[in-house]
Amino acid sequence: MIAAIFGFGFVPSKIGVASYPPLWFLAARFAIVSLILLFFIRVPRGQWKAVMVFAFVMGIGHFSLSYLGMKAGADASIAALLWVMQAPISAALAIFLLSEKMRTRGILGLLVAIGGAILLLGEPRHIGNYLGIGLVGGSAVLGAIANILGKRLGAVEPLALQGWSALVALPVLISLSFIFEQNQVSQMINAPWEAHGSLLYLALVSSIIGYGTYWWLLKRYNVGTTISIFLMVPVFGAAGGVAVMEDEFTWQTGIGATAMLLGVGILMLQNNSPKLDKSKITE
Repeated sequence: MIAAIFGFGFVPSKIGVASYPPLWFLAARFAIVSLILLFFIRVPRGQWKAVMVFAFVMGIGHFSLSYLGMKAGADASIAALLWVMQAPISAALAIFLLSEKMRTRGILGLLVAIGGAILLLGEPRHIGNYLGIGLVGGSAVLGAIANILGKRLGAVEPLALQGWSALVALPVLISLSFIFEQNQVSQMINAPWEAHGSLLYLALVSSIIGYGTYWWLLKRYNVGTTISIFLMVPVFGAAGGVAVMEDEFTWQTGIGATAMLLGVGILMLQNNSPKLDKSKITE
């Protein structure tokens, strides 16, 4: 369910930033999330600093770069494929920050995934569009960092994390929008119904249901297990991009995407396979 919500979410994101200024679109999304959640949730004492750091990394950094990248030309299917790179990056960070283990086969998977990403980005149609692709790639890196921060915020309820991080990011996004964007209100009023519907989908379905459930899972399982969800995201994202947005899907895209998914799959399955506890073996 989460993979379908996140994967298809690249389509309404692309539709939204085509009609709204991207930072204003993100601010509107977070405004809706805040209004819905803040009356029902609280953040435990002593967690405010950590929640604010999370909000800046996830809400401002990760989402802003993703929206700006799609506005700059990265299509929905490529954004979804690059987004899966959060998985190996998160797994690598978990080794150093959470003392989780990566075996030799996991390192091989990481290298295969990186090779697939290089092949994918080397397509001729992406030449000259490295700004958009680079922004989406940077978004994946910040998303991986946010996974580690979210894992450490185990004392904060998932919906509280969503609501309060949205509220913290909101004034910053509005300020950035007024500095770098123009005619926000008029563009929002004149946007087609598809853009307004995309905004509601991202706020209600993606943020509240999708991320609320995702952070709930991350609290209960290790990082490597939880981010294996990302393996299925490109399937829904690429399918939605090709079907709805008419994104191009070439043989090089297919091979690069397959290598990425294969590498990430090796990494996830190897790192999460159970070890035999010999102390429990009886004759």
